Amino acid sequence: GQAGPSASRSRRTPKAEEMTTSRRPSGILSLTLAGAVGLAGALLLTGPAEPATAAGPSLQSQIDAAAPGATITVDGGSYEERIVIDKPLTLIGRSSPVIDGGEHGDVVTITSGDVYFSGFTVKGTGHAVTREPAAIKLTAVTGVTLRWNRIQDSHFGIYLLDSHEVLIEHNAIDLGSKTPVERRGHGIYMWQSGHSAIRDNTVRNAADGIHLEFSHTNVIADNKVTDSRYALHFMYANENKVLRNSFRQNLAGAVLMFSRELIVKDNDVSANRKGASGAGLLLKDVDNLFVEANRIERNKYGLTAEGTPQSPGATAIFYRNLFALNDTGVGLMSNAPITFVENSMIENGVQVKALGGALASGMLASHEPAKPSATPVSGASAHEHAATTPTTPAAAGGAVTLPRAAMWSAGGRGNYWSDYRGYDANGDGVGDKPYRPEPAFVGELAKNESLRAFQFTLAQQAIDTAAEMFPLYQYDAVIEDAAPLMRPAAALSVTAEEGVDLSVLALSAAMLALSVLAVLALRRPRWRPEPALGMAAQAAGGGR
Repeated sequence: GQAGPSASRSRRTPKAEEMTTSRRPSGILSLTLAGAVGLAGALLLTGPAEPATAAGPSLQSQIDAAAPGATITVDGGSYEERIVIDKPLTLIGRSSPVIDGGEHGDVVTITSGDVYFSGFTVKGTGHAVTREPAAIKLTAVTGVTLRWNRIQDSHFGIYLLDSHEVLIEHNAIDLGSKTPVERRGHGIYMWQSGHSAIRDNTVRNAADGIHLEFSHTNVIADNKVTDSRYALHFMYANENKVLRNSFRQNLAGAVLMFSRELIVKDNDVSANRKGASGAGLLLKDVDNLFVEANRIERNKYGLTAEGTPQSPGATAIFYRNLFALNDTGVGLMSNAPITFVENSMIENGVQVKALGGALASGMLASHEPAKPSATPVSGASAHEHAATTPTTPAAAGGAVTLPRAAMWSAGGRGNYWSDYRGYDANGDGVGDKPYRPEPAFVGELAKNESLRAFQFTLAQQAIDTAAEMFPLYQYDAVIEDAAPLMRPAAALSVTAEEGVDLSVLALSAAMLALSVLAVLALRRPRWRPEPALGMAAQAAGGGR
């Protein structure tokens, strides 16, 4: 059977023989009763007792005594020890028994394959950063399952070193908010590990929620990561799939670097705004990337990309994603020739921004690539196949070059832009004139961030209206979408705002107060000198 952790810690129930009292002389019995009464009074005065600790043999002694393949069931209690599982075993905790390492080294070390470890609370690793201590550490193993565990107050949460075919699911990891983020370890860390699944875990207060390095062919699905530096971080991690995760309220949602053959689909990457450069997705030198149906909302940057794709013949395709209410929807370096098709760009402060200096001319995308390596077609399976089966130079029959810039349409289909003011005369759902963002306010905003206080106000509307009437105020378009869509293509809608942004509320209140003061100042009557009194009045007033 599989046991999930209980919300409360149960005390160990004494056995019947432990409750039996042998017969003693009546005098001794009376003294015992008096002592019991005194002890009860002391407990009432001092408050509740400490949680019960485990009685009987230690966990390590039970592991050492068990035969390979045996099952060990632990009913509650607290074990202040560090354990090593070096043989195939099943360990099941009921009522969430605690294993506390006492702030020394790794707490649970697994060095054997075919281990099932479920239902425990593991806490109290060491804090020596150079030793990378972990609550649960796997070393060179295959076929391990970690389920329904809680990890608290630790440096690393779950640490995989050269381990494969591991299932990590339904674990709750909170490394502790009191530790500065630069001193924290990762929630789930994989080093040279693969063919594994990380599913339905929650991670909080980590450096990186889930970090893969030199780890290939894994599935990361249905996890929730919050209050961390990066929710997901890839370094040289190939052939991985990222599906249906929630990455919210971190410095960055997903940071994918120096990796290839990646699928990122159906994730919620929102409200990642901590620090000066919060981003939903951050890409650096990624090849053969397919990104579909992700919700990317309310980040400082929805996407920033550099060197993606970076190899001849490689692709990077964004298809039917929602970019909404980000300060900047998409920020691209000139060396990021990504293809964007049927994405919905809704009410981002700046829809697309050129990064790295005066790159606007290099990012105009009205031209086609010299040899496109892939053309998006409808159907997720076709896109996943394109993302995992890149066109190589040999397959193309010759040299393949990278596109010269990002592409914003393919096959006569572009993207939906909430600020598009075009028309559709023939009713085919595609605008009859290109989308070229040239608003004056956004042009100035790109140079002066302090203007953001006036965004979406009458001031912005006045500047943009003046720009339409007087070409003097026009700015060069950063991109061009030759086939803008008239309606959002993705089956995603903008979510309602959660909670209240106090900074925006304070700014709005301050601006409202200034407006009221200005109106009152304009309506205040001007001072005028009193008119000269008539002679009769002066006589009546005693000649004044």
